[in-house]
Parts: sequence; C-alpha cells; structure tokens
Amino acid sequence: MNSTLTSKQQTAAFQLKGGIYTLTTLELHNSCLSSLSQQLQAMSEKAPHFFQQTPVVLALEKLPSAMAAPDLIAVSERLKQSGMMLVAVRGNEQYKLSAERAGIAWLPSQKPRSEKNVVMMKQSSQQVPVESLEPSEASAGAEGGSKLNSETSASETRIIEQPVRSGQQIYAPGDLVVLSQVSPGAELLAGGHIHVYGPLRGRALAGVNGNTQARIFCHRFEAELISISGQYKLTSQAEGSTWSRHWGKSVLIKLAADHLHISRL
Repeated sequence: MNSTLTSKQQTAAFQLKGGIYTLTTLELHNSCLSSLSQQLQAMSEKAPHFFQQTPVVLALEKLPSAMAAPDLIAVSERLKQSGMMLVAVRGNEQYKLSAERAGIAWLPSQKPRSEKNVVMMKQSSQQVPVESLEPSEASAGAEGGSKLNSETSASETRIIEQPVRSGQQIYAPGDLVVLSQVSPGAELLAGGHIHVYGPLRGRALAGVNGNTQARIFCHRFEAELISISGQYKLTSQAEGSTWSRHWGKSVLIKLAADHLHISRL
C-alpha cells in the first residue's frame, strides 16, 4: 500500500514543451570540403569568438543536382572546429539517410517564401538571460538585477529606455526603439524596424520574421553584426572595409536585392 502511494507522488522525470528559437542557417553552395574549410577559417579569423557554441542548420537546397552529396560527418567536424554545432540538415529526401547516419536531425525543404524566416545569429557561450519584452512586463537585466523599461503602443513598438548591456538579448515582435546605448555583446531582435538613439556596438537583427522591408536606424554606427530578414553582415572599422567610412556616423541600413546597404542619415 505504501509503495503504491509513493509511486503516485513521484515527480515526472521530464515534461515536453514547445519553444521558438533562432538558429543560424548555413546555406551550402557546393560540397567541396576544402572550399568550406577556407571560408570558415577566414570567418573565424575575422571574428574568432563570434560563432562559439552556435547551433547550425545546414541547408542543401542550393546544391546543384549533379553534384555529389556532401559528407555530413566531415562537414560537422569542420563546423565544430569553428565553434559551430550542426544540429540539423534541411533538404530533400535523398539526404535523410545521410543525416541519420551522421546522428543529426533531418528537416524537409521549405517553401521559397519561407526560406528567410530563420535568422542568423549567435548565442553566447555563457548562461545569460534572454529577455522577451511582453506588453505587460519589464524584463530583468543581466547585471545587478536592473530592469529594462518597455512601453507598448497599438503598433507593438517596444521602447527601451536604459542601456542594453553585454550579454543581454532583447526581442520585440514589432518595432524596437532603444533610447540609450547598446554595448558590445548585446543583441537586438525585432520583427519590424530597429531604432537606436545611442551608440550601437552590439548586434542588431531586424525583420526576423521575414520582413524584407525592415530597416535599422542608428545614431552612432559601431555594430558587431547587422541583419535584415536573415541576410547578415559582420561589420568592421578596419581600413578598406566597405562600411568603414560610415563608422561612428548616423546611418540607415536596408535590404535590397538580397544585399544590405548602408547610407548616411
């Protein structure tokens, strides 16, 4: 009798819950491991710690049909050397068995309209709070227990009045307005536009739900990374960089013909 009561009172070992996460999509254009390694190395040299512990989905839709299928185990090892973790392969049925053998998940190809709905971003290797700003709450800050204030309008605009510190990640389903600075290592994500009225030194990802008309408005451009609708670019002040002449200036960033363009405000 006692053993029966004890078993009924035991807590379940786990509970399944749904969740939405942003993942980096690596779109493979050829199956040459040497070419992949060279490009990954160049990326790692430019931003050595940027992709550490980043979960990656390998998209194979753009591979030519006549090209041999990539060695997924070898590709996974190359990505791991750059800090990325291959968690899934996206493509047609022919890659399903290869993914199973490599011990990773297989995802069916997406429709063309939905391909840009996965946003390229970095998850910090440290355990930091992810702050999703809901209309009725202010999220806790990553340092000192401070809180970021948010205000809601009918257009779902979120307004952040305090600095966004390193390690914090702020999300808004509509437009996101930051009235102070965004520190290096901080991340802004918005379904619509992003407005930063202080220095932008972290990462800004606008149009994360596939909105190609989203814009990034910045009072002082010093960003680590910018992205609109899944198209992203690591930025740099280095001499010769395409965007170096805009460094420290007030700028507008938009997406046109699948390329990010920057102009002075």
